[in-house]
Amino acid sequence: MPNLERILKNVLLESADKGWGPNNKFKYPLYGGTGGLYTPFEKYIKDNLHLNKSAVAVDQHAKTVTFSDGEVVEYDLLLTTMPLDLLVNRLKDVPEPVKLATRGLHHSSGLIVGVGVARPTPSEKCWLYFPEENAPFYRVTYLSNYSPYITPDPNHFLLLTETSRSEHKPEDKATIIDRVVEGLINTKLLEPTDLDRISSTYLIDVDYSYPVPTVDRNGALATIQPYLREHGIYSRGRFGAWCYEIGNMDHSVMQGVELVNEWLLGEAEVTWKDFAGSAPLVLDSSFVGRASSGLVRAGEKPLNVPQVKRNLAAAAVDQAGNVA
Repeated sequence: MPNLERILKNVLLESADKGWGPNNKFKYPLYGGTGGLYTPFEKYIKDNLHLNKSAVAVDQHAKTVTFSDGEVVEYDLLLTTMPLDLLVNRLKDVPEPVKLATRGLHHSSGLIVGVGVARPTPSEKCWLYFPEENAPFYRVTYLSNYSPYITPDPNHFLLLTETSRSEHKPEDKATIIDRVVEGLINTKLLEPTDLDRISSTYLIDVDYSYPVPTVDRNGALATIQPYLREHGIYSRGRFGAWCYEIGNMDHSVMQGVELVNEWLLGEAEVTWKDFAGSAPLVLDSSFVGRASSGLVRAGEKPLNVPQVKRNLAAAAVDQAGNVA
């Protein structure tokens, strides 16, 4: 952590302290976004790679996976990254304690909004966090600073915002684009004149965004994961392991690498956490995890510029009245 003197100096001098933090330097693909990290592997696995298929049922006794197109595939060992609660719901004849344990798995969802602006980027920052109430998002990323090929030319920049939602924090998806742009102006990441420069807006609605490390999680995993392993099923990844603390992309990739190394080379897993032996799960009937659909919905969503201008004007009048 930086010391107080260093923080105050940066604030007073308005200097960018680029040397602080574990992420002051990181690699990012020039092309293809984060997907560009994985496309180089495709040539090695393309003959066994089948995309856009949905697994609708897993028979852990017969060791088969049934897909929505009717195809049934047999397996010896199954590595799955499906959200753990959805996986249990798709198993056959699951013992009641295992089913009940999914109620100890909690997660949040996310509304990811992209805003393209037709002017050069005003900042060298990567990402910022916002606890303020005048914006719906908790984080904003200057995504176009990651690669010059993310935008059409240097006269455009792209902001990516993240807004969490859950049954405990509902968000109106119909108005999220407008509210995000208002928040970007409120937090001074955009200028009011940028409203007429916005060239595109995009919404990604993610059902499973973050696994929440609640007090009942470890007990739930201690019930579910051993049952899966008994049947040759290994659940790994962000929502397969359901561990926020090992849920980043690098952790998720290594869980897959290490599991295959264990199968083929007998090397013990390091990243994945085994919660066998944790305290028994005690469910609180007033706080129960619920499965979502697991879908990711994405597409362009237009901005209502006149409505945003009216909202900002009304907020300014209201603020002026409160000050007076």
